Amino acid sequence: MKSTKDIAVLLDEPACEHNKKEKSGCAKPKPGASAGGCAFDGAQIALLPIADVAHIVHGPIACAGSSWDNRGTRSSGASLYRIGMTTDLTEQDIVMGRSEKRLFHA
Repeated sequence: MKSTKDIAVLLDEPACEHNKKEKSGCAKPKPGASAGGCAFDGAQIALLPIADVAHIVHGPIACAGSSWDNRGTRSSGASLYRIGMTTDLTEQDIVMGRSEKRLFHA
């Protein structure tokens, strides 16, 4: 593991006369913080632990498909938790105002 002094040397930019700022690195994640970074991922963290319910994603299929089985869903026996359901919204649905119709038929 590198010492604080070694890290400070890596973050320094002495070659640029006009730039006296330090390089910014990635912030260390805080415990309990979302790894995804979008509002949908945060909603999944809060809702998927609720057992024995059908979670319907009212959004694009890619949002549900890319992250559905990464969060631990719970079940007391039924396999409903393994099925990801989405209304599969597209740009056209949102622009043309058809999103509520898709939600109704879901």
